[in-house]
Amino acid sequence: MENIPEQTFKKTYEVSSDRVDFKERYDLRHLMNDFHDIAGKQSTIYGIDADMIGEKYGAMWIITRVRIAFTGSMPKWKDTVSAETYPLAPGIVRMEREAVFRRESGEIFAMLGSEWCVLDRATGRPRRPTQVGYPVEYPHKQRAVMIDYTPMRLTTDENDFVFSHVARVSDLDLNRHFNNVAYITLGLDAFSSGELSSDMLRYEIAFKSQCYEGEELRVYRRKTEDGRGWYVYCDKQDGTRVFDSLICFKQDV
Repeated sequence: MENIPEQTFKKTYEVSSDRVDFKERYDLRHLMNDFHDIAGKQSTIYGIDADMIGEKYGAMWIITRVRIAFTGSMPKWKDTVSAETYPLAPGIVRMEREAVFRRESGEIFAMLGSEWCVLDRATGRPRRPTQVGYPVEYPHKQRAVMIDYTPMRLTTDENDFVFSHVARVSDLDLNRHFNNVAYITLGLDAFSSGELSSDMLRYEIAFKSQCYEGEELRVYRRKTEDGRGWYVYCDKQDGTRVFDSLICFKQDV
């Protein structure tokens, strides 16, 4: 094998004023945007970016689950962060990608794991990595983000209801689906600024179904069984589950 690209793709980002929350911290949504950015750039190097598999194979990438473990507080406005990502060896359909985020000092402040799959645009059915040109012969790194996904099979309880939101144009991604980061925004909006003032220890989200412009989403939240965090989940009006998520703050532990 010749000209094999590096297993890990790295990039540096400045925490500018438009990339922080109300406490001047590197915002979770921008961390996810930066993860999508570096994942996309490495996919381009591998020849399996969204444009390529769309044009050549009539397929699209879908992210299905994300889990993040945080160490300490997030970097602040005017700080510099570095992000690095790498894919793990693909399965039959599911693929995993991890990322590590570091402060300028090199200290890790967030470790991210994610699951992806490729869907056929016409049928919506999963495609195998080998069917869209994934270079399975490339060397892959071993798993480093060791936290497990939390099973989240939540039954809707109207006592958990917080608010509803109608999907608008600004919520849509390039596939005209509700953007993954916009779902994170919905989940965070289930909390007050006082609650979100605490640093996060853990964040997870499982994307269950796609949403489109004009659909109404209903957002709910409840304490976890052990009282150490919060489930935030979202349904369409017909009861279809859109996402389940888990947020743990320092004050909850």
